[in-house]
Amino acid sequence: MMGQYGITHACGHHETVQLYGKSSQRDDRARWLENSDCGSCWKSRQDRQRAEDAERDAAANRSAGLPALQGSPRQITWAETIRASMLDGLTLARERLIQAARAAGGEEQRSRLEQHLQHTDSAHAAIAAVTSAKWLIDHRDLRTRHLTQKAAQGTLGPRTPQQQVLGFDPYGLNTLTFPAGDIAADTQDERCVRVRLRHSRWEGCTALLPRSMVQQEQEQEQEQGPLTVRIGGAWAIRIDDGARIGSVPAEQFHQDRTHRLSHPAERHYWGPPPYEDGTSGEFDVPEADVSETTNDHGKPVAVVRLVCSRWEGLRFEHPPTLLRRHRPGHVTVRFGPHWHFRVLGGRRVMRVPAQQMHEDRTNPLPQPGPSQAVEPKTWYQVAFHPSRVRRGTSTWWLPLPPGTPWPHAVIHHREPLVSVKDDGPDHITWRFPENWTFRARTPDGDTTTVGAEEFMAATSPWADTAPAPGTYTRQPPALTPLDEVAVHAELLEDDPRLAPEP
Repeated sequence: MMGQYGITHACGHHETVQLYGKSSQRDDRARWLENSDCGSCWKSRQDRQRAEDAERDAAANRSAGLPALQGSPRQITWAETIRASMLDGLTLARERLIQAARAAGGEEQRSRLEQHLQHTDSAHAAIAAVTSAKWLIDHRDLRTRHLTQKAAQGTLGPRTPQQQVLGFDPYGLNTLTFPAGDIAADTQDERCVRVRLRHSRWEGCTALLPRSMVQQEQEQEQEQGPLTVRIGGAWAIRIDDGARIGSVPAEQFHQDRTHRLSHPAERHYWGPPPYEDGTSGEFDVPEADVSETTNDHGKPVAVVRLVCSRWEGLRFEHPPTLLRRHRPGHVTVRFGPHWHFRVLGGRRVMRVPAQQMHEDRTNPLPQPGPSQAVEPKTWYQVAFHPSRVRRGTSTWWLPLPPGTPWPHAVIHHREPLVSVKDDGPDHITWRFPENWTFRARTPDGDTTTVGAEEFMAATSPWADTAPAPGTYTRQPPALTPLDEVAVHAELLEDDPRLAPEP
């Protein structure tokens, strides 16, 4: 149902309109139109309001020292309001972040809020520096959260004059062309195409480019032509040095390939990645500080000396399988999650968390400090036949045979200093330093001490052999002969030969 209505608007203008719906709905709509302005007057009022807002915002922007916008008058009028709205939102977000940082309960939360605050300040500075009215209009739908994210990525703002000269678009796709000889690998199984970097700041590395953005011309039936690649302005390009992969902004990569060096540069290697808790990591040490040896169990280990370190002069042992030689003159030390390094050579053995060791080796001291090493001790080890020693609750004990300075005494030793092979003990080895003192218990119940040298001299001749039968059997004390033996009368038997004669 429909009908024509003559409407006199609140502004005094009269017009005839076509209304649809039920009669009650048409009447309600007609009354609403009579109480409102006509379309022309409403648009004029909106234009005046927009112009007043733009003038107010432009005056506020000028008083804040913001640069003048470039564009048509209509663009500038609209862009002034957009810029003021963006800056107001960033200012409000900054105030909220400051309040949240003051009320933060932990250091980690406070650090994260301060980082967001830095991105917000960067976004405010980037918007305040924009002079293109067109850019502000094109990005008018960006909210405060999106502005801070782009500021953190370094992609907020129109193209700089340098980017315009280089032909780089930070918000679109950029085209690069590589000679066919720069293709390092092009297997069908890979998702990326590897391109060699020559005459580059990343000399000797390869760039990993997505296959979906690669197009290669074919000059002849078997020869491939140049490679054309499109990369996004906000991308991060992965570059592989053979062992580590780093990321560079697309703009730097674009500039490096469009303005190649005139001669090959020095071979590029990435530094060790930052430490991340709960994951595997690595760091580099000078090759001169690494040596190989065998431990007490006969297994090969790598010894890393700490130079220009907070643990100057000390060392730690590391499995050779976790070492890698890639960068000339350096050795890469790899470690697993929750790793601890056993630092040796000091007054005591220290367990250093991987995070502290990573920080120490990636940021060494400018020059060596005073050495913390002490004079190494001489360690002895004696291999006993399994039948000669016994294992207690927390100690091992050794009964000494006759012929030693402490016959039939029992000597105790700490369990951590005793090593037993897992596949069946051929010998049980006791280890002790040169200044060690053993505790021995004599058959009388007394306790005496035995020095390391005395223990070595007393046990070395027979330690690795099985004892002869009866070695540990004590001889009974000698009996004193008696001339007469008194026997009780009740124990005597009657002897017929001794009976009295009748």
